[in-house]
Amino acid sequence: MTSRTAVRSLAASLAVPALLLAGCGSSEDEQRREAFCEEVPGLLSDISGDVESIYADPQSAPDVLEEAVDRLEAVEPPQDAERIWADLVASWQALTDLVGSADLTDPSANTGLAEEATELQGDLVSAGEAVDSYGQENC
Repeated sequence: MTSRTAVRSLAASLAVPALLLAGCGSSEDEQRREAFCEEVPGLLSDISGDVESIYADPQSAPDVLEEAVDRLEAVEPPQDAERIWADLVASWQALTDLVGSADLTDPSANTGLAEEATELQGDLVSAGEAVDSYGQENC
């Protein structure tokens, strides 16, 4: 085997695995997008169901909301969704903090929180719509 043939054979043997890996692999951000698109709709649906259970047991609200925030914080969104995801998590955290400051044994004691709750509701809706729009455009 000539040195030229040996170099070609070596180059070819190195190129094939590289091509296979490039074709099969994807960047970390692409993997995050794929996971985000596959997992987030179900996660948000689960969290919505958990939050609905609060109506039957208002005393569970702090724990349910804290768990929701923990689950949302565990998501690693793709780079182009980081801001909207951070906004959603921040809105949920603010709601969790608000509920944590409420007197759940006496609803009439929480009338001063109504304005902040209304504002948070708008923030949650806006953040949720942004995540939904991202999903429709990118998933």
